[in-house]
Amino acid sequence: MMARPYVVVTDPLDVSSNIDASIPTGTIFGIYKRLVETDHLPVEEKAMLNSLQSGAKLVAAGYVLYSSATILCISFGSGTHAFTLDQSTGEFFLTHSNVKIPPRVFVFHSPMAGQIYSVNDARYFDWPEGLRRYIDTVRQGKAVAMNPRDHLRLVYEANPLSFIVEQAGGSGSDGKSRILSLQPVKLHQRLSLFLGSPEDIDESDSYGDVQQKVNPGYEV
Repeated sequence: MMARPYVVVTDPLDVSSNIDASIPTGTIFGIYKRLVETDHLPVEEKAMLNSLQSGAKLVAAGYVLYSSATILCISFGSGTHAFTLDQSTGEFFLTHSNVKIPPRVFVFHSPMAGQIYSVNDARYFDWPEGLRRYIDTVRQGKAVAMNPRDHLRLVYEANPLSFIVEQAGGSGSDGKSRILSLQPVKLHQRLSLFLGSPEDIDESDSYGDVQQKVNPGYEV
């Protein structure tokens, strides 16, 4: 049997823990070229090495949102585009061509989001000082949404989302470094995730202490 030329990493049902609260869910996926140099290795080792490629090697990535409409946001490395499912035909139609993140708009999980301020203020006092100072400036009128905890999985959540956002003209960071430059060391490796315009990412990273590393008793 001929080996497949591509490898897919995926989070099949993102935010599945929120289903009982009627919060929209989604599917995240990334596609890499198969590492042919690993073909001689045992199946499990070969699968692991192929999955632990850095995000910079992605050839495509996408996110499917299941809500009032089903939207597929995808990039093949030449821009980001969104397609909406027509339930009457079962086909996806291009509805958002060449999506772009405008300057100074900072979003998490969706390159099509608008001017929103979305962060869990209930955990404000658990945050590091740098993140508090940054959110204090955001409250003065800037748009922001983020997940500062080590919660998102690098391989099949942060990398594909960062790829999509970069192809839309934005940036992805863990609060210190570009997401796509990070080398995964394990399949379920977690990290903080900040996605948005390059200007906003540069500003948030400049605060220097925005990653929430302390877990004060709640699950991550």
